[in-house]
Amino acid sequence: MRDSGLSTEIQDWEAARREAFLHDALSAFSDRPTDLLPFEEVRRRLRLRTSRYLGVQDVPLDRIVGSVDRYTDFNRAFLPRQRFLARRWQHIDRLVTAGTGLEPVELYKVGDVYFVHDGNHRVSVARFHGAPTIQAHVWEYDVRVPLTPDADIDDLLCEAARAEFLERTNMDRLCPDLRIEFSQPDGYEYLYYEIQSFQQILATIDQREVPDDEAVALWCEMYYAPVVEIIRARHILDRFPGRTETDLYVWLRRNQEELDLRYGTRVPMEEAAGDLARRYGRRPSLFSRLRERIGRIAGGVGELSGRLVDSITPADEEKALIKREQVALTAALLAPICRVTESAPSLRFQGQTGEEVRAWQERFRGRLWDLLGVGERPWQPYSAAELDAELIEERPVADGVRRELLLIRVEPQLQVPLYLFVPPAAQGPDRKRLPALLVFPGHGTIAQTAGLKRSYQRGNALALARAGFITATMELRGFGWLGAVGHLRIDAAAKLVGRTWYGLLVQDALRVVDYLVTRPDVDATRIGATGIGAGGALTLYATALDQRIQVALINSYLGKYAVTCMNEEHCPCNDIPGIRREAEMGDVAALLAPRPALFVNGLQDPLTTSSARESFAVAHRAYQLLGVPNHAKLIEPQRLGHAYDNQLAIGWFRRWLLGRSDPRALLGPTAQRGPAPSAPESPDR
Repeated sequence: MRDSGLSTEIQDWEAARREAFLHDALSAFSDRPTDLLPFEEVRRRLRLRTSRYLGVQDVPLDRIVGSVDRYTDFNRAFLPRQRFLARRWQHIDRLVTAGTGLEPVELYKVGDVYFVHDGNHRVSVARFHGAPTIQAHVWEYDVRVPLTPDADIDDLLCEAARAEFLERTNMDRLCPDLRIEFSQPDGYEYLYYEIQSFQQILATIDQREVPDDEAVALWCEMYYAPVVEIIRARHILDRFPGRTETDLYVWLRRNQEELDLRYGTRVPMEEAAGDLARRYGRRPSLFSRLRERIGRIAGGVGELSGRLVDSITPADEEKALIKREQVALTAALLAPICRVTESAPSLRFQGQTGEEVRAWQERFRGRLWDLLGVGERPWQPYSAAELDAELIEERPVADGVRRELLLIRVEPQLQVPLYLFVPPAAQGPDRKRLPALLVFPGHGTIAQTAGLKRSYQRGNALALARAGFITATMELRGFGWLGAVGHLRIDAAAKLVGRTWYGLLVQDALRVVDYLVTRPDVDATRIGATGIGAGGALTLYATALDQRIQVALINSYLGKYAVTCMNEEHCPCNDIPGIRREAEMGDVAALLAPRPALFVNGLQDPLTTSSARESFAVAHRAYQLLGVPNHAKLIEPQRLGHAYDNQLAIGWFRRWLLGRSDPRALLGPTAQRGPAPSAPESPDR
């Protein structure tokens, strides 16, 4: 009912504001998107390049889903969200009510939807009055994937990733009967890497170059289609509502990969499928669907408080204003940092060949050494005499493993304690030379890695020794026996002179490698490194800088510097001065190529973020160009929190330090070509 004391345009404005609030509030009860799509984001994500003018057309208003620069001012129904729009909106409304003709708006067409370039208020008023169409000058952009009126920002990201994937593989033309579609955008990179790995394996087996189109077609036939048949035959998709067959394909492949490492044998896809369904699948019940809906409603209403509740009361408007001011202040405080992090690091690899990768690694390795402040270059290994190893204690522990407590000299004035675990095979007169692993503690002591104290490290140095490896775990400066000064004070003091806590630890780690290569029971050509958290960081840096380390497993560390530094649980010891201008964590990980590296990020770990996949993609490109894409893996165990995964570590190091593999075995049981590979030689070799 209209208030006769107010002008028509004011009444229409107030009615439009009420409708905007109700529309956004009720959207929490449905799956329909609430926000307009930002055109520039769409153009960037879908790689829209050229447009053509289509002339003046009558455009359905319900197909206008975005705006060039006003996508936060109106909601998806083009109802006004902001009070400052009132004057312009009421002016347009007065002209429309009076029957005055308006100029056509300007729209960009992408797929089946439109974006406003000029005329947002005209579109809003027309929508409010229930007009079915509006006259518009239209420019159309070509796009390879569909964009529909129901698309939201998540759909946009998925379609953008899919468009890039199809452009790189031509899969929609080579395999038109297969529908490759993810519910989330980050799966396409995994598929692309898998196809490239498959192509390189085929080239090795057939002793010829395999064209891209042939590799894609064979991948569809030998990899994807058989797994999809298993998914359909066992009705596995029913256990994962809201997901796609392609989602499940990637989950199955990753699950199979994880099981292979855990159990040391190739797990048939049927078993991996059953394991995935048992561990993570669910049968949707009425109760679970209701609980999910209630949670989504609560979340949706909560989000509205920052945008629309300002339309209710003056008190709420004041709160909303304060919140907007805080957001603006936060943006201003971080603006100088954001400007740097929005651009690619200056030392990001830009080449296209393996030779260029190696040349880039040589340059960046030296720069990383200096950023960390490791010390003098080039590295001068210590001799056995300079290391001056002193045996403090020796005793047997589990399964015949011998534990030694040693002091080794890392600097003229400093000795570092380390536990060394020696398996039975490396003891006695018939001892063998075994692979050795550096096991770095995280924020903790070697009593934890040695299994003398319970912790998230899970006694990993002892566990790996019981699996057949010589392991060395050194005390970190600022902890345990070296805790006279805390590690943060050491880090702060080190940064005053161009060094860092991690740089000092890398120096110590390299001295431990110096020591290991002097031992007669260690095979110096088979040295690995591992750790969790800060121990994972130390593994990353030490392996990046010392090529004597041949294999690495980094648990609960891979991410992005720009993301992890904002985590409330983040320790400032991880901050390397100036590093983000020149490199991100993925660039550092690329220094490990072509050596095997496994990154383990448990999905229940509060320190795990999706940025790990971005960094892995950066690193994996180096592995691809060096011809060894299977040497790098990112595994994200569904139920693993912030804890070291001994089972995965044992499988990974046995694969690369104790055995050999035939390239045909990497094709998997659903994609074998030719005779089955022979059994690997004895791990003792």
